[in-house]
Amino acid sequence: MSKIVKVDVDGVIRDMIGGMCQIYQWQFKEHISPESITDYDINKSFPKVKEQLDCTPWQFFFEEHADGVFRCISKPFDGVKQALDLLHKKGYKVVIVTWQFNKQNKEFTLDFFDRHQLYYDDICFTKDKWMVHGDYLIDDNPEFILNKSDHSKKIMVDTPYNRCIDDKSLNILRVKSLEEAVDVIVQHKF
Repeated sequence: MSKIVKVDVDGVIRDMIGGMCQIYQWQFKEHISPESITDYDINKSFPKVKEQLDCTPWQFFFEEHADGVFRCISKPFDGVKQALDLLHKKGYKVVIVTWQFNKQNKEFTLDFFDRHQLYYDDICFTKDKWMVHGDYLIDDNPEFILNKSDHSKKIMVDTPYNRCIDDKSLNILRVKSLEEAVDVIVQHKF
């Protein structure tokens, strides 16, 4: 029986924060980089949206600029295609587990996978990632990594907004990328 690897999309496969930073820079003419995003709460990380526009950061990024954030501007991180292909080649089942906010963003995500020819066996759009059985969970979001209902081995892709988590005491493996996570899995090091 093949092992199941649950893989998150945004922050693991798709550089959504990079796309959001580009859109923010175009709108506000202020340099901002993914390394400066130290809080997962977009209200705190992108404050000028609420201060200067008649909308919330949620509406600005995920409704008004959803096409750019989810499909056109955001790109796959380096090595993502090769990592997903390696999992497939080695016989692992790749299940994409991602929480998307509405039907349009789900469609944009599916289009993103098609556009970049990214392999997966199944895709589940859910906030309850723990309900999907898996041997491993690769994610960047502290909420999903720390969920005690998920009994998968947890591999956290390092970001500035998740560095507050004490991964060592929680038996969470912190890696730099999906590519590194897959190397650890296929070499049976975690």
